[in-house]
Amino acid sequence: MKSLICLAVAFLFLATLPLAAQTGTWTAVASTGTLDESAAGAYSLSGPNLSHVAGSLTTLVARYNVTNTYGGGSDDTPLWTRFELGSLDTAPAGTVTARLYRVEPCTGNQVLICTATSVDNTAPDCETCTITAGFDFSQYLYYVEVTVSRTSSLVTPTAKTLRIY
Repeated sequence: MKSLICLAVAFLFLATLPLAAQTGTWTAVASTGTLDESAAGAYSLSGPNLSHVAGSLTTLVARYNVTNTYGGGSDDTPLWTRFELGSLDTAPAGTVTARLYRVEPCTGNQVLICTATSVDNTAPDCETCTITAGFDFSQYLYYVEVTVSRTSSLVTPTAKTLRIY
């Protein structure tokens, strides 16, 4: 009887795994992007954060490869509809922008499908945009480009997190 109960519990647990795998939110922290060479010596990475070093006014550009995490990667068309940028932008002299692109294989032709831009706030927050183009990893590649810019070294706009869900 005890082994039958254990078997039933194991079956129920394993039966729910495919459902749990369907969530598949894509995430990245801002410090994990690949930075443009033009940002050499101008950026600071701290924990999840991407920001400027003291005194730099260079625009920082980082890119993040988007991989298919939906359905355990077994479905090429995730049902993602939201793109989210987590950032800290305390003044009009700074901006953080995240752009989601779709890219054609081989040609490299790209289409902008969603943009999220920071708003001035005294605390970190998230800005989102709605994805209407859908995803199809069997036909396209995807990446996110984040820019962190400022016109005064007295402010420190900071990119923190990215999510597609």
